[in-house]
Amino acid sequence: MKRSEPNMRLWTVLGAVNLLTLLFPLILLHRAKSVEEDLFANLVLIGSLLLLAVVNVVSIVVAGEAGTGKRGDG
Repeated sequence: MKRSEPNMRLWTVLGAVNLLTLLFPLILLHRAKSVEEDLFANLVLIGSLLLLAVVNVVSIVVAGEAGTGKRGDG
């Protein structure tokens, strides 16, 4: 089965958004000098991972439903 162009575009955009979103918490974690800064950076990283998980699932479900109008045809 051949992959459609919009499907590949979705994965490309999701991957780019994920990488760009995780850059800020990773920079915070790298620059942390104290225990408080390290704790804050880890909490921001965990929070952004959970947020990205929800956003990715919703994006995939919405893109799958918007395929051709048939359920399961994405």
